[in-house]
Amino acid sequence: MKTALIIALTMVATQALAESPYPTPTQDGRERIQRTGTCPTGYVGKGDKCEALHKDTPRAYPYIPGTACPSGTFRSGDACKEFR
Repeated sequence: MKTALIIALTMVATQALAESPYPTPTQDGRERIQRTGTCPTGYVGKGDKCEALHKDTPRAYPYIPGTACPSGTFRSGDACKEFR
């Protein structure tokens, strides 16, 4: 019974992480964000995600339509990307 519960919770958590709009790391430490259109510079499209080309690529966040990018970021593709 406990094993089934743990497996069910793991599956739900895995699905929730897969759909996260926030940056998530790849196994080799690069950033991955949800793709909402064009990927920002320094990122490459892989399916429904944009993945950083390098570990030190500045972090990017999904752009919210109708708003300005937060302080310290600029618009790149359909995302807001941090300045270096």
